[in-house]
Amino acid sequence: MEDREVIEALVVGGARQAFGSALHIEGDLLVLDGWWEAAFRVAPTTFAVRDEPPPGGSTVLDDVAAELVSRGLAEVAADPSLLFAITYTDIDLGPVDWKLWSTDPATAEAALAARAGHDTFLGDAAVGGARLDDYAAELGGARRSAGLPALMVLTVGVDADAVEAMVPALDDCRIESRALGELAPGDCAASMANLVLLDATSDAGRHFLAEVRASPGGRVLPVVAISRRTDVEGADASVDAAAHPLEWAEHLRNLLP
Repeated sequence: MEDREVIEALVVGGARQAFGSALHIEGDLLVLDGWWEAAFRVAPTTFAVRDEPPPGGSTVLDDVAAELVSRGLAEVAADPSLLFAITYTDIDLGPVDWKLWSTDPATAEAALAARAGHDTFLGDAAVGGARLDDYAAELGGARRSAGLPALMVLTVGVDADAVEAMVPALDDCRIESRALGELAPGDCAASMANLVLLDATSDAGRHFLAEVRASPGGRVLPVVAISRRTDVEGADASVDAAAHPLEWAEHLRNLLP
């Protein structure tokens, strides 16, 4: 699918799963580049659109807004604390700025109140999608449906030159790189990565790993730690920080499906 079709599927089709080149739908959530939450379907006539600049200069927020306008929706005022509570519970996302779109304020308030009554949308069959900790079984097919390499490696806190050096040995993989602090630990599972390579040479990296394991889906996500130790608590495997990145890539290759 094209990304515009993914947006249309969220707004009009009620789709709970769809994949484009940069966008995918996960339950009621529109995700950019596998990790950045762009929009959230509160109800068929009410949507929350993130009010923060998207990464990489993406036009996703403008594209979503244009689709909502074409369907007769507009920005409305609503209680932000209720929306924060819903997104925190439903998608494990802390307070961020959202714009709420609906047919009118009363409809939006009713939708928020109804949604707040669900324990969690990821586990609610009536309105939710697949649970994050069930993503692995469908991962390969989902990525192929999106026209992307079936294998994806997410690097966190890894030097850009080291990542570049690994590319020749992982030429059939898509490699996504993020700095420590650029994404929340819970976003690692939501990225649909087959494997995470994390720089755990610092306290910040080891703390990030602990938070990944405590996040939804994090307990089943394969994580390889770059470390000066042979063992890193919480990691499935480790690679020597002093080794050449091509050696890391060879180790990752052996762990990938």
